[in-house]
Amino acid sequence: MIVYDDVFEADYSILSRIMEDAFNDDTRIHTDLIEDGPCGYDDGTLIRKLNKMRDCVTQKICVDSEIIGAYTIKSNLSEYTIEMLFLNPKNKSKGVGYEVWNHIQDTYPDADKWFVETPEYSSRNYHFYVNKCGFTVLKENVHDDGGKSIVFVKVVK
Repeated sequence: MIVYDDVFEADYSILSRIMEDAFNDDTRIHTDLIEDGPCGYDDGTLIRKLNKMRDCVTQKICVDSEIIGAYTIKSNLSEYTIEMLFLNPKNKSKGVGYEVWNHIQDTYPDADKWFVETPEYSSRNYHFYVNKCGFTVLKENVHDDGGKSIVFVKVVK
């Protein structure tokens, strides 16, 4: 059974390791790089920053009392953004992500729209958000470093 709970200072170390493993796993699968992710993904600063943001809610994801990942949701009236969703790579492709997504939707029933942004190269994320969760491609972003990402949207109401 999956349990969701607040993130505390004591969780940062394990969540940072899981986040690093998750992003690096995705990077290795889809690129020639060994490691890559958003700024702070590998040293704990990103999870700390997200957890302290006033307009965000961060929850750790646990199975059998073991932390296996986390998500951060940002809200702006009836529009919600998945700022971060990551799982330990050993829990991927087992339906856990979809179960987490259903939990998120149930937790925020007032959402009219959902947004999420992922690296352009991540075909696994594309498949998950489009084919499993019902998102559509909204736009492509080109970042200052030349990297590209895709923004997805899901209109609920």
